[in-house]
Amino acid sequence: MDVITYRVTATREGDWWSLVADDVQGREVASQSRRLDKADAAIREAIALVLDVDGDEFGVDISPDLRHVAVSDETLEALKLRQALAELSDQAHRRTPAAVAELRGAGLTVRDVAQLLGVTPSRVSQIEKESSLADSA
Repeated sequence: MDVITYRVTATREGDWWSLVADDVQGREVASQSRRLDKADAAIREAIALVLDVDGDEFGVDISPDLRHVAVSDETLEALKLRQALAELSDQAHRRTPAAVAELRGAGLTVRDVAQLLGVTPSRVSQIEKESSLADSA
């Protein structure tokens, strides 16, 4: 079953973040939070109340809107780059087990695979062990 993820815009208004999910069963749901690290819980609670479900039955994707915050283009670019880096890191993490299996299947040593992937040899061994456990389950 696919989990629905609601897109939320977080806009800074004074000392608060205004949180708005635009399409929750055709309605706009709003909440607020003093800090971004608390925004997920705040908007999740509001959406759960509207839907009359538990807050863990859906996802939220919060996008801070910094157009009204006085920051330089350089800072905005740094934030975009960090987001892109996080996304690439996540993709690399998901693809690493298959890469380990293929490289080891091609006859490369654990140390060679570790060097190529930028991880430790013990991490390569751990990935192999986890993959073999998943295959046997």
